[in-house]
Amino acid sequence: MKLTKKLLAMALAGVMLLTILTGCSSRKSGDRLVEEYMAAFLSENLGYKDIPITHDVPEIKTVADMFKASWLNEHGDWAISPNSSTYTTLRNVFSNYENGYTVNLYACEVDSKQSELHQTMRVMPLILWGGLPLHSSRGRLTAVKCATRLVTRGEKSYRIAVIIYDRTAG
Repeated sequence: MKLTKKLLAMALAGVMLLTILTGCSSRKSGDRLVEEYMAAFLSENLGYKDIPITHDVPEIKTVADMFKASWLNEHGDWAISPNSSTYTTLRNVFSNYENGYTVNLYACEVDSKQSELHQTMRVMPLILWGGLPLHSSRGRLTAVKCATRLVTRGEKSYRIAVIIYDRTAG
């Protein structure tokens, strides 16, 4: 676990350094920057180098608007049962990805004053150990989409993210 965290930190620090050196950070929104960090992590650390990764997931805005802090328990895990109406609603939001896609939703509490890199580092372990599976499919992975939004509920901020694994052409 310590080694994994160190590797994550080193990988994300490298991405941040590259972003700073190329001057990309000043023109991007916070959400877009986190998406690019996520894409770099997926490409470099999970072996998706030759797989296109895009950020065109308009459904993330719908989920962000719907998000309730009660969806997470006190440990930060999903408190949504697969039999609940909330789960069904979330599946319906991503109904365009019902066949041939694997859709996983992630959420965690973050400090909105922290950098996008720090927020990304909070999301990355969730990707390694699972999220809320909304749709599942098998087959050869042909593309990936990832998107994220920062939402505030009361005094707390949350980073909501989705990763969609496209297996339609496999």
